[in-house]
Amino acid sequence: MSDDKSRDDFDLFRQDMGDVQPIKRPNKVALKKPPATIKKRPQSNDLIISDTLSDDFIPDCGEFLEFMRPGIQKSKLKLIRNGRLPIENHLDLHGHTRDAARKELLQFIMQSQMQGFTLVCVVHGKGYHSEDGRPVLKAMVNKWLQNMPQVLAFVTAQPKDGGTGAVYILLKRYMEGP
Repeated sequence: MSDDKSRDDFDLFRQDMGDVQPIKRPNKVALKKPPATIKKRPQSNDLIISDTLSDDFIPDCGEFLEFMRPGIQKSKLKLIRNGRLPIENHLDLHGHTRDAARKELLQFIMQSQMQGFTLVCVVHGKGYHSEDGRPVLKAMVNKWLQNMPQVLAFVTAQPKDGGTGAVYILLKRYMEGP
């Protein structure tokens, strides 16, 4: 008896539907695929550092250099300052002109970061051979590094690594992606 009732229900349903045609679309929501992630390697022109005011301007700097972005732990900087962490890469800027030093520093920071290095050392010299006896590269490296978002902190090196003629630099970890 239940079969007769269901057949009657089906017949009534068909009769009520008459000329209605079923929708031919699939019963699924079409999801858009996210665009493929493009891994972009930084180019040297992505890292821009410039002199302040003019090419003739040399900012003042003290004998000891120290810079730290907000969020960096003082204990981490202390470890770096005391030479307790291993230096992973090294650059010597002795004898470079200001423009050549800027280019070398940019390339060095970019390559070091891409290689996964987080602590590097840059020797800028003490400026003993500058025309006016003021350390040009030291002052410019101090300013350039502060303007580079890849640099988290830097501090004057230990005597064994160049002392007041060099800095240890803490770099952000390299993250691929847009």
